[in-house]
Amino acid sequence: MKPLELSCIAGVWNTSLGLLNENLEGVGSDLQLWFPWGGIWRGRDLDGSLPPTDFPDDLIKPGVSRFGGRFWKAFAVNGTSWLISVRAPKSATPEMENWELPEKALESIKMLADFVRLECLLGLTMKILENQSRENAGHWDRVRHFSVAIGFELGLSQREIADLEMAALLHDIGKVGLPEELLEMAGPLDEEERKKIEAHSLIGSAMIREIPGMEMVAEIVLGHHEAIDGSGYPSGLKLEEIPYGSLIIAVADSFDAMTHYRPYATERTYLESFVEMKSEKGKFAPEVLTALERVLKNLGILDSKPLVGTSEDW
Repeated sequence: MKPLELSCIAGVWNTSLGLLNENLEGVGSDLQLWFPWGGIWRGRDLDGSLPPTDFPDDLIKPGVSRFGGRFWKAFAVNGTSWLISVRAPKSATPEMENWELPEKALESIKMLADFVRLECLLGLTMKILENQSRENAGHWDRVRHFSVAIGFELGLSQREIADLEMAALLHDIGKVGLPEELLEMAGPLDEEERKKIEAHSLIGSAMIREIPGMEMVAEIVLGHHEAIDGSGYPSGLKLEEIPYGSLIIAVADSFDAMTHYRPYATERTYLESFVEMKSEKGKFAPEVLTALERVLKNLGILDSKPLVGTSEDW
């Protein structure tokens, strides 16, 4: 299962790596920090994520190991073995053998370890919920990525990005409370069926609101099907009444649906779908659409066609 790698946790990673890099200055370079994830190891350096790797078992033995032209040293945090690795000459062996994790870095990595566990648990939960809600594979993850990218383009704060990312992942969680036969219906819905489907925003928001500290996430989820002209649901809110995060997810959610699950998806470029969304006056916030266009340009995919049927095309 692919890890979530939440954007809101990137700051904790950077803090931990920064403290370790400062402590090891003069000993080694090209710092890497690794943690066990299933049967493999996942890691990061100062530039970002590293490819999943299967390391020899003896790397986690006490003391210092030499492997791949690098020094490796294991340490335990919250009952889990982590690996630190630096590139250094063999002459640095005594310094690496005497190296101990500084207290300030230890506290940061303890927090990071808790977040990594939460991230892994949330990733598993998302897969289960995606199956139970009959959601198309990869939909929630793509909506999350687009929402976060749009949020950064609009200059949201770190806290706002965190709430936005969680809300984007959970925006359709209320569908698990709907009847299975309703979720599997392929044809047009009658009025009663449509109202039941629309209730997923209310159900999801109520579920999330039970978690302390998630009040803003619940509000964003509640409003992600509202429209700026008041024609949306469940409350018919207008632009100034809709949470900003909801406006962002509304764009990301609709764009993913249009580019992956419509009959014409494989025949159209991202640009063609974007132009259609832009023509729907009164539905989406213009500044959010503009930010989406910048994201697509930055990714270099504005004129390309979506890779339908896979969750790896972000």
